[in-house]
Order: sequence, then structure tokens, then C-alpha cells
Amino acid sequence: MRDLIFTGRVNVVEYMEKLDFTILTSISEGQPLSVLESLAARRPCVTTEVGCCRELLEGAPGDDFGVAGFVTPPMYRKGLADAMERMCVSRARRIEMGERGQRRVATYFLHEQMLANYRALYDETACAFNLPREGE
Repeated sequence: MRDLIFTGRVNVVEYMEKLDFTILTSISEGQPLSVLESLAARRPCVTTEVGCCRELLEGAPGDDFGVAGFVTPPMYRKGLADAMERMCVSRARRIEMGERGQRRVATYFLHEQMLANYRALYDETACAFNLPREGE
């Protein structure tokens, strides 16, 4: 590999501004925070189809923001290389995808929503086992 730099510690917000897009090549994930962070920074992604990567990049039913990256099968090197090459073709498309991803994260992945979802899950579990719920 040429032009590889091990940066050490960096200011992530400033560093993300230097990137055109990010890549996730996992063979197993749940909801990858690196993809959420990339989208929050207006950077589109190329990912393998693991966990909820497709949903993060293409949206769930009812999410009309549009595509924010490309998804390929895990372990499919040619597909991954092709997706990276497609991402490199158009700066305007990368910017548009990044904006879509940022809107998706700002709409569906807020900290407050996550806390509310966990509280609801805990309450549902407590109810199922006849345990006191939060605030009782």
C-alpha cells in the first residue's frame, strides 16, 4: 500500500472533514456506530451487508431520505472494490449522499430517542415479569 498514514490521535470532527467517504468491511455487526458517525458527519459509506447497514444507508420503510451509500455482500472483494470505485466517480453524488445520511441520523438516531426506546423496553420487560416499572 502506498500513501498509508497512521495518524495517532486526531480530532475526529476535523479529521472526518478530510474524508470523501468511509468503508466498513465487517463480516458481523449489529448497528455499527462507525456508520452512524460517518453519516452524522455528512460522509457517505460503502459497507458490507451486515447488521442494519442496508437500513442505515438506504432507509427503513417510510424513510424517504434516499440512498446514503452502497452495500455489498460480506467477503466479496470485487463487489467492495466496485462500490468504492462507483463512490469515487462523482463528488456531487457523494455530497448529496452525505447530506441524506446526515438528515437520516438527525431524524431517526437521536440520543433522546434511544433513551426513550430503552425505557420502553425495560418497562415492557418489567411488565412481562410483574416487576415495578420506572418511577413506581
